Amino acid sequence: MKKTTLIKILGYSLLFSFSCHASYKTYEAELSESQWIFSGNPLNCQLSHQIPRYGEAIFNRQAGRKQPLQFNLHYKRHPVSQVKIASIESLSPAWFPHRRARPMGQTPIRQGESIFKSSQVESWKLLNELEDGRFPTFRYQAFDSIQDQVAVSLSSVGFNQPFDQFLNCLSSLVPFKLHELQRLTLHFDFDKASIRKNYLNQLKALAAYVRYDPSIEVVFISGYTDSKGPRGYNHKLSKKRIAAVQEILSLDGVSTARFKTLPFGEKNPVASNRKAAGRAKNRRVYIRVSQK
Repeated sequence: MKKTTLIKILGYSLLFSFSCHASYKTYEAELSESQWIFSGNPLNCQLSHQIPRYGEAIFNRQAGRKQPLQFNLHYKRHPVSQVKIASIESLSPAWFPHRRARPMGQTPIRQGESIFKSSQVESWKLLNELEDGRFPTFRYQAFDSIQDQVAVSLSSVGFNQPFDQFLNCLSSLVPFKLHELQRLTLHFDFDKASIRKNYLNQLKALAAYVRYDPSIEVVFISGYTDSKGPRGYNHKLSKKRIAAVQEILSLDGVSTARFKTLPFGEKNPVASNRKAAGRAKNRRVYIRVSQK
């Protein structure tokens, strides 16, 4: 056998030996300190877990029809200097020694505040493993040396109760983003001030934003009628329509001090009052949300 070939074989063997015996620096919450914290409202649901001396794992979803469930593994240690790959494995805790680990694939490590960010499907997979009492674990090489191996585990201890709260929150998220509600026009039947059923979901969603979104400063509510009837009567009718909108919003805990009301009666029509179709467009309440 040639000397160079022998050196290569010895080198590969030594490398393999190092990779097999490389120890992992493990970051994981101890049993006594492991906890999951739920926080949420109709606009945002969050489930977080502190990993001592490493960072924080966060599951999060925001309001809106197509908003995904996201997972971020934030870390506060040294930044990643180059693209690396982490393997994900769902480990069984020590009190279930006969349960095998489940491989969950690989993922690129991100540069920045969040070392790992998943899609919706992968986020639910991680939650399913935690619900099953397992410890999803990310393994990667921290520095240039193959011996600098890191293992970051999400502990399932203390997970179930906050997870139940998280699931309830997800089912209560409003199905609208704020930009969909910033300018709303509600139409009314002739000589009526009652809110049509098809507007109720939008108004309830708007109430949630006014209550929980600190960027919202004031909500302008303008009331209008068509030109049928005396002007004084129409002015009062526009006030009643505004009051009906305020009542729906106030039922969800929004103070009336957050509203600025503007009853216009039959003034400022958006269509001709000569035809029924035009008058129907003029019987309206216009809502505009002003942000800080």
